[in-house]
Order: sequence, then structure tokens, then C-alpha cells
Amino acid sequence: MRTLPYGTWPSPISPEDLTGGQVMLDEVRTDGEHTYWLESRPREGGRQTLVRHDGTTSTELLPAPWNVRNRVHEYGGGAYAVADGTVVFSHLGDDRVHRLDPGSTDPVAITPEANRRYAGFVLHGEHVFAVREDHTGDGEPANELVRLDLHGDNADGGLVLHTGSDFVSRPAVSPDGTDLAWVVWDHPDMPWDTTRLLRARLTDEGAGEPHVVAGGDEVSVAQPTFGPDGALWFVSDESGWWLVHRDAGDGPHPVHATEADHAQPQWSLGMRDLAVLDADRVLVRWFEEAGQGLGVLEASSGVVVPSAGAGSFHDHLTAAGDEVAFKRGRTDGLPQVVRGPAGGPFRVLASSAPTDPDPASVSQPEPWSWTNSDGDAVHGFLNPPCLHGVTGPEDERPPLLVLAHGGPTSRAETSYLSSTQFWTTRGFAVLTVNYSGSTGYGRAYRNRLRGRWGVLDIDDCVTGARSVAEAGRADATRLAVRGGSAGGYVVLRAMTTSDVFAAGTSLFGVADLAALARDTHKFESRYCDRLVAPWPEGEEVYRDRSPVHHADRLHGELLLLQGTDDRVVPLAQAEDMAAAMRAAGHDVVLAVYDGEGHGFRRPETVVDALERELAFYTRVLRLGT
Repeated sequence: MRTLPYGTWPSPISPEDLTGGQVMLDEVRTDGEHTYWLESRPREGGRQTLVRHDGTTSTELLPAPWNVRNRVHEYGGGAYAVADGTVVFSHLGDDRVHRLDPGSTDPVAITPEANRRYAGFVLHGEHVFAVREDHTGDGEPANELVRLDLHGDNADGGLVLHTGSDFVSRPAVSPDGTDLAWVVWDHPDMPWDTTRLLRARLTDEGAGEPHVVAGGDEVSVAQPTFGPDGALWFVSDESGWWLVHRDAGDGPHPVHATEADHAQPQWSLGMRDLAVLDADRVLVRWFEEAGQGLGVLEASSGVVVPSAGAGSFHDHLTAAGDEVAFKRGRTDGLPQVVRGPAGGPFRVLASSAPTDPDPASVSQPEPWSWTNSDGDAVHGFLNPPCLHGVTGPEDERPPLLVLAHGGPTSRAETSYLSSTQFWTTRGFAVLTVNYSGSTGYGRAYRNRLRGRWGVLDIDDCVTGARSVAEAGRADATRLAVRGGSAGGYVVLRAMTTSDVFAAGTSLFGVADLAALARDTHKFESRYCDRLVAPWPEGEEVYRDRSPVHHADRLHGELLLLQGTDDRVVPLAQAEDMAAAMRAAGHDVVLAVYDGEGHGFRRPETVVDALERELAFYTRVLRLGT
């Protein structure tokens, strides 16, 4: 066993390894015996292609230059649908909807060139149902539900089935094609605050007058899905937890009672948190402290039978007869696309990389909870340093890297991430914080952040770092914090309101809340009303919580990483923060990457950013000295 200073270990994971051999797997779907998914390929600039597995081999259906993505809500999702071998998809290059016929390699556009975006596709017979975001007018784009003709020219951009609400989600169509269900919400709510589930009869002319099935003030409903008998399944947090509900004609009611969230916040239009198996059973996943559970829920009994070999993370649940498919995360290896009986076991169809890491060098996550300054419990998980054959000096404690996720209404999972193991194999401890406001702990935990964004989440991360150091698991003088988007805001606020962290890395982080409220895209344009204060009435609160106005209080050193094409947190946020730091007499390290948006995709960007960050910590935390 070699003894080497923490933070200097010879990691087998290079920055290039996080891009070169790995792909991102997304949006798993089934069509009979075939399984489909999207692969995002860093070596191709993050281009997303569509892959089909026929039970034996995988085939790429949409090679370059096709890019199966959309920008609805800026976060996209629901970029394709498939039925009976026919695929419809949105191509990022022109935002048009295209059809790929069985056996063909030449997609055909079915919507005209216009400033419109489409997502959340559902194929039924000769029709395509979709969410359309219309940017052809002045002011905010209009989000509407439309029907497209599968083999038509759709010169008008689609037949409008629903309009008038600020937002609309991916629809669901009953098996017999007679009914349509969808979710709507309005400013200033987000889809995890207040939504309504609507249902209407479909006609040749469009959709009849809708009626409200569920939802309302302070109730979030999502994921409507019809069963084979026409019953409507969905999730609702009316009880304080996102639970599965069912309406079989006798009114909506929960089919089980438990204190666990069975859905995630609907940031994108491609999420699938449940998959109906038959008239009585549905495949569900739920959030636990140590990860996620997966199992089959029986509506008649309310009992869940856990699935064998499920993993620690499950996403994009989809069913095909007696089988299911989904994206599976594990604590000891990279994500996979798997398929098999609903109760398991599951066979692997694809993996993010051809080989798994050496298990002896994988840091396993430990559940880690602590109490914040309010006396409330906060949750996360700790990955200790781990590299086979290497240990740190007995009289030394490792540096700690605190990870703050984006959102802020999001959640970090315990699944293996090369980006985390990049640090643990170098001798860092990593604390991932699911701070107040995060998903997976019920509505009350989520609502804690209301009016306290930039206060409570910061305290949670600061007290979390201290709890690890006080437990003797990290060096209190070598604490760092990193995050992107809302996580980047945590970094900037923590570095300007506390003296706990010696270093911080903000990736496209929010520096000016007022500018965010004025300049961000429609989906999040009123997000801060609940998180901070109504805008512009609460302008003073926005100013007080904006790091750009408090650069003179900066403790420690900051690294700023930003893309030029970010529409969620524009480049001006990082530039203004850098200018404020210079004016306050601080050194500034700002790296700007051309062509990158809200999240880095190009391999050269990922490599350069990681190399900069590692060198930054090595210098500021005095690693190896």
C-alpha cells in the first residue's frame, strides 16, 4: 500500500476519459420487441442520435448530421416517439418535426420552417400529439398542445387542441384514441408547485371542452398515462408526497399510501416516472435516502413488490407487454439501458462505456445527514477518497469538495458518476448535498426554500461541510465548493457570505438575481417569485442576495466557467461577477467557452474545464505540500 498526500493520487480517470469513451443515455422507449434510446456523444459535440436494439444488436437510426433534441422550455425532452416502427422526432438543426419510416434512412419533415419548437411527442394512428412552443409572435412564446398529421404537410404548424395556459405538458392519448389528458400550469407557478390535470374528448375537429381531473392550489400533478382499459394513471402530491393515483371512471384516488416521492420535478418533457403494465399494475420508482427503489405497484391491494437487480437509480420507465425497459444507474458502474420482466432480473442492452471501472477504486456513497442552523435535518451522501493500493498519511485528512446540484428544485443521486470518481480517485472526499428545496423528501422539504433561496441552501452546504470536518472525515482548512447553474449560485453566495470554503468553482452560476428575473427564458421567468420575492416589488431582496453586489466580502478564491450561448444563465452574469471582483481588488479567473450553452457538451470544453479546476484546487488548497 502506497502512502501519498491526499489530492495528489495517480487517478486512472483522466479528463479525456469523461468524454472520449462515454456516452449519455436518455429517453428509453419500447416498440414491441424493439428498444430505443438516445445517445449523446461528446466526441460529436454532444449530438444526440437515436439507437434501436432489436433484441440482439443495436443500430444507429439517425447518424450525423441529425440531432434529436429540442429547446422547448430550453431544457427540452420528449424529443421523439415511436410506434409500429415509425419514428417522429425534433431535429435541433431546424426545430422541425421529422418522420422516419420503417426501413428508411431518409427522414421527411412534416412541419414547415418557422420559429416554432416541438416536444413531448405521442404517436397514435395517423396523428402526432405534441407540445408546441410558438416564437413567431411578440413577447413570450405561446405554449400550446397541437395535433399533427403524420403524413401531412401541417402548413399551419398543427391543429391547436389547447391554448390559453402559460404552460402545457406532454399529453397522453387513450388506447382507443377517444380521450386526451394533459397537465397545465401558469405563472408564477412551476410544475412542482401548482398544476391541473385536464381531460377532454377527441374529435375530428380537435378536442372538446376539457374538465379538471385533479390538481389545484398547492397540488402538483404530473405524468398522465392511460392504461389498456382506459383508466387514467398519474402522480399527485396532494398528500405531501408524489404518489400514484388512478381514475377508472369512479373519480381519481391514490392507489397506495406511503411517505416517499414517486416522481421527480418535471424540468423536461421526456420524463417517465411510471409505466402501466396492465389494468391493475404499474411499474414505479421511489426515492430513498440511499438511492431509489423500483417495483411493481398493484392498484387493487396498494402493495409494491420490489424488482430484483434494479440498481440505485431508474429513469425513463417504459413497458412493452410483459417486459419493461429503463435507464439503470448503479453505485459501482456506469449507467445502462436494461430490459426484462417487470420484477427483474434485467438484461443489459447498452452501457455508457464499453467497460466498467475497477471496483477496488470505486468510492461507494454513504448516506450523510446533519442539522442546519435552523435545527432542521438536511440530507446528502459522502464519497470518501478511494484508489486501489493508495492511502493518505495517518496525520492528514483529505480535502473536501462540496457539490451543490442545480435546479434548485432538483436532486443528486447516489449512482456512479465519473465526474465524482474523478475527484475521489485523486484523494478528495466529496459531499453531495440535497439541500432544502430538493426533491425526494416530500413537499414540505421542497417548500423550505420558498422565500429563502440564497439563504437556506447556503446554510445547508456550509453546515454540511462543517459536519464532515467535525467528524474527522475532511481537513477543515481545505474545503471547496462547486456547482452549476443554481449550484453555481450556491458557490458564489457561500464564498461571499461565509469563510468556510477556501476555494469555489462556479459553472454558469447566477451572480445577479435581478438580471436573472429580467432576462431569463419564459419557463423560469417567474421562478424567483416564490424562491426569493415577487419581482419587481422585492427588488431590495434580490439585490441583497446577489453575489455580484458583495464581491468585497469574498473569502477565498473563485474560478468562473461559462459558455457564450447560455440562454438560461447568460454570459453577462459571469462577466459582471468578474468585473465586480476586479473592482474589489480580487484576482479573477474566468474561462469562457465559445458555442457552449447551459451545460458543457464539447469534449475540448470538458477537458479544459476539468484541467483548470484541478490545477486551481491544487494551488489554492496547497495539495501535496
